[in-house]
Amino acid sequence: MSTSLISRVLIATLGLSPFFPVLAQETGAEIDAAAVNEEVTSYLDDDADSLLEGDAPTGLEDSPGGFALFPALKIDLIGSASYIFDSNTTQTPVADSASVFAFGFSAVTKAGKESDPGGYYSLNYNGQAFYYTDSADDFGRDPYEQYFSGAVGVNGGKTRLRLDVNYHRNNGNSIQWDNIQRETRRAASHDYGFAFSGARDLFRGELLFGAGYTLRDFDPGTGFGDGENVYGDLAWMTSPSFAPKSSVGLGLRFGSDEYDGNPSQDFTTPSFRWNYKVSRKTSIHNSFGYEFRSIDTPGSVDSENFVYNGGISWAATSKTGFDLSYYRNVLPSYVLTGEDSTNTGVALQMRNNLPGLFELSSRVGYENAEYFAGTAGAASNRDDDFVRLSFELTHPLMITERLRGQWALFVNYNQNDSSQAINEFEQTITGLRFALVY
Repeated sequence: MSTSLISRVLIATLGLSPFFPVLAQETGAEIDAAAVNEEVTSYLDDDADSLLEGDAPTGLEDSPGGFALFPALKIDLIGSASYIFDSNTTQTPVADSASVFAFGFSAVTKAGKESDPGGYYSLNYNGQAFYYTDSADDFGRDPYEQYFSGAVGVNGGKTRLRLDVNYHRNNGNSIQWDNIQRETRRAASHDYGFAFSGARDLFRGELLFGAGYTLRDFDPGTGFGDGENVYGDLAWMTSPSFAPKSSVGLGLRFGSDEYDGNPSQDFTTPSFRWNYKVSRKTSIHNSFGYEFRSIDTPGSVDSENFVYNGGISWAATSKTGFDLSYYRNVLPSYVLTGEDSTNTGVALQMRNNLPGLFELSSRVGYENAEYFAGTAGAASNRDDDFVRLSFELTHPLMITERLRGQWALFVNYNQNDSSQAINEFEQTITGLRFALVY
C-alpha cells in the first residue's frame, strides 16, 4: 500500500486532513459539474461551515486487508488514537486550552464502481471518542461523535442515477479542519442530508438533474435554532466541436432556506457552467450565477447577488499536486435574527511526496463574511475575516501483509477577526496520531 493510499484511508476515519478540499459554507457547498455526483449533491455536508469540505476518495477498495462476510461483500476496518493540544477549546475571545485524547473507529464497505455499467453502493461508519485530561475542559460536551453515510446508484450507460444519505451526531468535539465553525462554533446538533442526482446523455452533451434536503437540528440550550435547506438543480452541458476538451452549459438552481429566527427564504439562481480539461494533469471547473433571493414576510428586503464557485487541480509532478478552490454565496445567519451573510472565500492545498516515504500536506484558506439585513431594522454591520492554515506530515507503518498503519504530526491554526469582538477567536491545534488499517 502506498503512502498516499494509507493517508487517504486514515483521513476517511479521522477527517483531520482531507486531501481534495472544495470551499464550502455553513450548510454546504455548491460543487460544480465536473461529474454528475459533484454537480447535484450540493448542501449535503451541512456541518462544513464556510470553509473546506473534504470529499476525498477513501482508497479502501484497494486495501490488502479487510475481511469478507460474503464473496461480494468486503469490509475494511480502521482504528486510530491521537494526542491533541487545543489552545482554545471554547473558540471564544478568551482562550481556554486543553489536552485531549481522541480515539477513532471506522468500518467501510463498497461494491461496484460508479463509472462501470451496473449497480454500486457504499456504506461508511465513523465513530470518535474525545477524552479531555481535565474533565472540566469539555464544558459538558458529550465525548462521542458518530457519522454515517451511504450511497447507492446505477449506471445504465446513457442514464445514471444516484442516491446519497448521511447523518452526523455532532457533539461539538471535532477539531479537524473541516469542522472548525466560524459562526456556530462547537454547538451540538444532529445533522441530516439526502440527495438524489442523475444524468442523461444527449447528442453532444448531457442533461444533469438533482434534488436534496439538509437539516441541522441543534440541541436545546445551544442558543441556535434549526436550519433546513431544500433545493433542486438542472443543467444542460455540451462539448463544442471547436473545443472538445471543454464542456459548457446553462444551469438553474432553486430552493428554500428555513432557519429558526429568520423568515423563510426562496432562491433562484440561473448560471453559466464551464469545465475544461487542459491536460491529463490539469483541470478547471466553474459555475457563475446570479441569485434572486426573496423573503415572503412584511418588511422583508429581497436581494440579488452575483455568486460563483470553481476550482483548479494541477498535478505539477508525480510527487507534487495543487488544488485551488474559490466561491461566493449567500446564506441566512444562524446567529443574527433577520440577517444574511455574503461569504467569499478561497483555499489552496499542496501535497508533496518526500524522500523516505514521508508525505506533507499543507493548506491555507481565507473567507470574508459580510452580514446584511434581510428584514427591516436588522442591521448588525458584522464583518468577519476567517483565516486558516494546516500542515500534516505522515509516514506509513508496514506491520504485516494485511495490517498497515500510519503515524502523523499535524498543526492547524484558525483565526476569526470580526467587527464584533465577541465573535473573535484564535486557535492552534497540534497533535500526534497513530492509526491501523485492516
